[in-house]
Amino acid sequence: MDEPTFTVADLSAGIGRAVGRAFPEEVWVRGEIRDLSRPQSGHVYFSLVDPGEPGAIPEAMLPVTLFASDKDAVNRLLQRTGAVRMTDGVEVRIRGRVSHYPARGTVQLRMTWIDADYTLGRLAAERERLIRALSTEGLLDRNAALPVPPVPLRVGLVTSVGSAAEADFLDELRRSGYAWTVRVHHAVVQGAGAEAAIVAALARAAAAPADVVALVRGGGAQTDLAAFDAEPVARAIATSPVPVFTGIGHEIDVTVADRVASRALKTPTACGAALVAMVTGFRQHLDRHGARLRRAVAVRLEGEDHRHASAVRHLTRVARALLRRGDEGLHTAARRTGRGGLAALQPAAATVAHAAGRLDGATARRLRGAAADVAHRRTRLAMAGRRGVAAAGIRLATAEARANAHDPRRVLARGWSLTRDDAGALVRDPSQVEPGDALTTEVAGGTIGSVVASTVRTSPERTNVGGEEPT
Repeated sequence: MDEPTFTVADLSAGIGRAVGRAFPEEVWVRGEIRDLSRPQSGHVYFSLVDPGEPGAIPEAMLPVTLFASDKDAVNRLLQRTGAVRMTDGVEVRIRGRVSHYPARGTVQLRMTWIDADYTLGRLAAERERLIRALSTEGLLDRNAALPVPPVPLRVGLVTSVGSAAEADFLDELRRSGYAWTVRVHHAVVQGAGAEAAIVAALARAAAAPADVVALVRGGGAQTDLAAFDAEPVARAIATSPVPVFTGIGHEIDVTVADRVASRALKTPTACGAALVAMVTGFRQHLDRHGARLRRAVAVRLEGEDHRHASAVRHLTRVARALLRRGDEGLHTAARRTGRGGLAALQPAAATVAHAAGRLDGATARRLRGAAADVAHRRTRLAMAGRRGVAAAGIRLATAEARANAHDPRRVLARGWSLTRDDAGALVRDPSQVEPGDALTTEVAGGTIGSVVASTVRTSPERTNVGGEEPT
């Protein structure tokens, strides 16, 4: 007897009936989204796998289809929460009907609903677990304990090149007018591979000469910021040898990366503004210190003038008192001579002459001593004043030289330039222009017009904003 032989259609139909009997109702399934795509048809396709190590081959994979007819209801739910976005790497709990798709011979889940609270709860629980672990290991405040230079003009920027976050951060530095040197290290900041890309970019930024590292990205749903709650990223920031400033998301967003960073700012713009404020504060400190030096020197000179005048007045009073006592002695001797008669006139006259000579000599010596003391005090006062003024002048000149060294005009004067396209935008990358485009180059002495003949693209990892390397 021949064994039964099925046609492909018959077997496929049998499989479909078996699946239908095994799963007659919709079911809930939890897993991690992989390979999500949104074609122009309006449907959404992805695979659901059990969470595991990044890059590991999953033990099981379930194809999922969210048809356009069901997508609108799911999107309305996600928009109400405002915190969940379906993307690769997000762990979800979804509901749907298990079915067999004959055209491809696969069993799939037709998704009809999503449990947004499940995703948010998983994210929150993982975030709290990681924060407790980092705190136990002493890593939560490790980066914050690193000293930040008072003038952090060398910045390593970790972000997505060409993003609004990069533009907002760099614009804040550029408008300050200080001589920044910024090295941009590109990293994917969302979706599959974001964690590894951010960790690698942080390592490159810390290895290059930098006073601080800025890690910035724009806002989005909490699931969009999942990479900044990841343990590898948190540990890379915590153990970085360079202070890390974060500007991630919107005003209300707080990630684990923010918790372990040296300073956490609300947005990329705020991150740039914080660095500008540090440099401005140091400059103002120098200005206040110089003003205090000038006031101290002026007060010291005024005090020395008062002491000098007081010494002169005191010596004058002493000299006058000595002269008055000498005059009284002469008058007394004259009266005694008159009463003693002619016999005593000559001895008395000799006595008077001797006394007068002694008095004149003593008075002259005291006056000479007083004059010498006055001259000595004047010399010391003048020397002290000159030393104070010279020291203050040296400190003021040093502060002025430091401030002038950071003047962007000096950079142009050394031969550097700024190039803009015909719309006035700065040209930072060859991809911004094409052959035939008109350019305007600003140098120290004026501007130069030119036309692009060709472009050659190099590494995107270096961008200078008013620093010592060309923009």
